[in-house]
Amino acid sequence: MRLNFKHSDGFRSDCMLVLDEDTGKEVGTIRLGGTGVESSGGIDIWLFDGRYQTRVERYDTAVGFVLGVESVLNHREDLQLAVANAA
Repeated sequence: MRLNFKHSDGFRSDCMLVLDEDTGKEVGTIRLGGTGVESSGGIDIWLFDGRYQTRVERYDTAVGFVLGVESVLNHREDLQLAVANAA
C-alpha cells in the first residue's frame, strides 16, 4: 500500500483525496479548515471509512499521520503474510 494525495478539482477546493497507488482506490480525504467565522482552522483527515481519523493544525502533521497509517497497515499485511506462510 502506498498512499498519495490528489486535489480533486485542480486546487480549487479545500479538499484532497487520499488514494492507494497500488489499487487506484480512494481511501480517504483531507479537508483543510480554512479561515473565517465558520472555520475550525484545522485539517481533518478521514481514512478507510473513518477507522483512522483525526484533526491536526499543521500540514506536515497531516502528512505524518497519513504516512503513519500507511506504515501500520503495511506492517499488519506483512505479519498476516508471515503467519499464512508459516501455516
